[in-house]
Amino acid sequence: MRPLFPFLAAVLSITFPAIMSAEKPFSFKDTPGKLPKEVVPTDYSIRIVPNIDALKFSGTETVKLDVRNPVHRLVLNALEMEISDASLDGKVLPKSAIQIDRENELIILALPSELAAGNHRLALSFSGKINQQGQGLFYMRYQEQGSPAVAEKKFMLGTQFEATDARRFFPCWDEPAFRARFQLTTVVPGNWVAVSNMPIESEKKIAGGKEVRFAATPPMSSYLNVFVAGEFDLIESRIGPTQIRVIATKGKAELGRYALEATAQILQYYNDYFGVPYPLPKLDQIALPGGFGGAMENWGGITYYESALLFDPKNSSAETKQIIYEVIAHEMAHMWFGDLVTMAWWDNLWLNEGFASWMGTKCTAHFNPQWEVWMRRETPRDPTRRVGIAKEAAMEGDARSTTHPIQQPVATEAEANSAFDDITYKKGQSFLRMLESFLGEEVFRDGIRHYIAEHQYSNATTADLWNALSEASKKPIGEIAAGWTEQPGFPVVKVEREAGGKVSLRQERFTVNFKNAPPLEWKMPLTYSVVREEPGTLLMTSKLESLQNIPADRALKLNVNGAGNYRVEYDEPSWKLLLEALPKLGVEDRVNLLSDAWALVQAGRVPVSRYFGLVEKLPASTELAEREQIINVLDFINRLLIGSPEREKFQRYSRSLLRPTFETLGWEPKKGEPPTVGNLRASLINALGDLNDPGITAGCRERFEKYLANPASLAPDLRPSVLAVVGRYADEKTWSKLHELGLKTTSIEEKQNYYNALAEAIDPKLVKKTLPIALTDELPTSRAVFLVPAVARDSGHPDIAWEFAKANMKTLLAKIDAAGANRYAPGLFTFFSDDLRANELKSYAKNNLSAASAREVAKVMDEVQFRAEFKRRIGPQVNSWIDGKEHR
Repeated sequence: MRPLFPFLAAVLSITFPAIMSAEKPFSFKDTPGKLPKEVVPTDYSIRIVPNIDALKFSGTETVKLDVRNPVHRLVLNALEMEISDASLDGKVLPKSAIQIDRENELIILALPSELAAGNHRLALSFSGKINQQGQGLFYMRYQEQGSPAVAEKKFMLGTQFEATDARRFFPCWDEPAFRARFQLTTVVPGNWVAVSNMPIESEKKIAGGKEVRFAATPPMSSYLNVFVAGEFDLIESRIGPTQIRVIATKGKAELGRYALEATAQILQYYNDYFGVPYPLPKLDQIALPGGFGGAMENWGGITYYESALLFDPKNSSAETKQIIYEVIAHEMAHMWFGDLVTMAWWDNLWLNEGFASWMGTKCTAHFNPQWEVWMRRETPRDPTRRVGIAKEAAMEGDARSTTHPIQQPVATEAEANSAFDDITYKKGQSFLRMLESFLGEEVFRDGIRHYIAEHQYSNATTADLWNALSEASKKPIGEIAAGWTEQPGFPVVKVEREAGGKVSLRQERFTVNFKNAPPLEWKMPLTYSVVREEPGTLLMTSKLESLQNIPADRALKLNVNGAGNYRVEYDEPSWKLLLEALPKLGVEDRVNLLSDAWALVQAGRVPVSRYFGLVEKLPASTELAEREQIINVLDFINRLLIGSPEREKFQRYSRSLLRPTFETLGWEPKKGEPPTVGNLRASLINALGDLNDPGITAGCRERFEKYLANPASLAPDLRPSVLAVVGRYADEKTWSKLHELGLKTTSIEEKQNYYNALAEAIDPKLVKKTLPIALTDELPTSRAVFLVPAVARDSGHPDIAWEFAKANMKTLLAKIDAAGANRYAPGLFTFFSDDLRANELKSYAKNNLSAASAREVAKVMDEVQFRAEFKRRIGPQVNSWIDGKEHR
């Protein structure tokens, strides 16, 4: 990419106002965007003919236009596309009238005379390319189920249009507010199955294949279109008037049985919750063997990376089963929040993603309480990132200088693609959960139903949602919410006990590695409880508040169950009472205390002894969320201390914290144990392996040898962790065996387990053997590129990974979809903890990256600088804590 303007100026320009101007309800004419609002498309009829051999396609379209004011030109979007012919109302426009603005991704059609207001018809002929990466129309090569590794790979097509890539498939008004009906016709080989948003209306044989015509969609945004075609199998069912199907490559459809059952369950739940039944005649869940790494909420035809949809009862782990359910629940929530009602512009992306994250988690928790999803996790879009507590991931980023409000300004297509981050998804989810807790479930649901009913088949802004919730609750939701969605960051509440049962509460902005942060205030729905008493609530509307009549000898816990999006810092008397009361607190509150204590350590507000003192006071337990919080912290410190003299001592101490829990669980799954126990066992094996536990390493190697002889000997829940530990300490022979297994399997899940194990290798020679795989077609493109950051993170050799990526960046970026392009190169620096690397990134970005990457570069520079400072600070503190423990 070429820099669009001086890079440092772009980085320095990233500032946010303390409070944005108050947003207004949706108005089409006032919605941001590049496209003029005088001309509105109402109906598209599109015909696409792919040329598979040439990796190109040709197309024609007719668009019905509602011209609201007279115009002299038509302006619409197109990208990497040639327009061969254009006509308006049957009259051919000269070639000279077709202007392509490549920089702004626009087509401008200069008209011979003024076009009067009214109904008109535009016809275009065009051609484009079939991409390798998941942008627009893309291709996938894959190994068919049951075929040998040496067999020729199969070929299929798919699309990915969010945020702004429908314009790569057909010329269109590619902004969310331009809703229209879309009718697609396509030509595919005779033995292929074609799938789009709506059912097939007609199908006929033609020379070279068959022509498939789909029914027209309801009015919707352009990015929600979908087209998938290939050699597929499917299974199906029906819920009321809705046909539901799981579609996969041949031989894999039956692996979608669990997904089909989950879809039926979730669909009924959402039909009831939203008060408006799912409006399309079908809902397809489509498993793709490549192209992109997550899932996409195309209306009526949701696409998933295979491992996020297909479950093999014999070989898939319980963790995979949970992730599948969560991802389906998230994507199906979009059928209402995002598809039926769409955000007006990308600055309100959180209305789609934050809500789907909250709703999907709520639904998952409703049907699967044993998974503890509110405490544990949300599936991240970045497949290299270890899954952690969703709220914590967002809060960690939101405490930095590089954060942004939930509602963030979006001016360009590149900024729209960069808007898909933890703040949008997870802070949005966390705030909605806090708001629901404050209003009550029924009142909140009534407001959501009103919002959906009022804005269905249209667009909305955050103001529309607050108005609906205000009407349902009779509370000024907009006033309460403004601080949470229109300004960056979040508060910490400082708790101080005073005489006479008074407890003073003071709020201030919580920051990490952010000196001289602008002071901000929030209207906070606080919850609190005195141990063994009913919780209370308080709307904190100013910097100072107080609680009265709190017994001086009783523990006081703020943020009941950790549902609120704020930190709490207790004074010493309050903290001591909480430590004494730990056995009486529920696991949610204990996890919340652990998370806050660790955040306070990162912020430099308390020493590391505050965190480890809490860990050592916890009652013995095998609670998954609690132990995983501790595992995540130990893992972070262990990686941070690579190359430090304190590391070996820290690893011994960490093993002493985790080993007792593992000894309680044992190696082998027990009949009837809850799924959380299996998840915890796997996490402990992985963590203790990383901590160089000799017993775990030996046990993993032993089980791997048995697995080679008899794969059924190793429980699916343990396979990822055992393989990871074996890969970590592999010699060349073991590495080659893992690689061979990865090449042979046709299961995407198994393949990922083997290649993840290769990425773990700490031997520099093996690191250099693993990295070039990213340039091959051994893995789907969306997974191959993430092998490099996986090596950077897991091998302990981010320097080798970076040098490899730098030398091969053009090839790697060619495999990355739009959502990941701006993040890829900067993200590889995340695993460094040396100030010099931050300077190196700055220099690399200035010379090699576009302005679209500026925000991500700023984030990563901040992270590297924080890690460098934290490493200097935490090392001596950890050493002192362990030495003191040994002498106590």
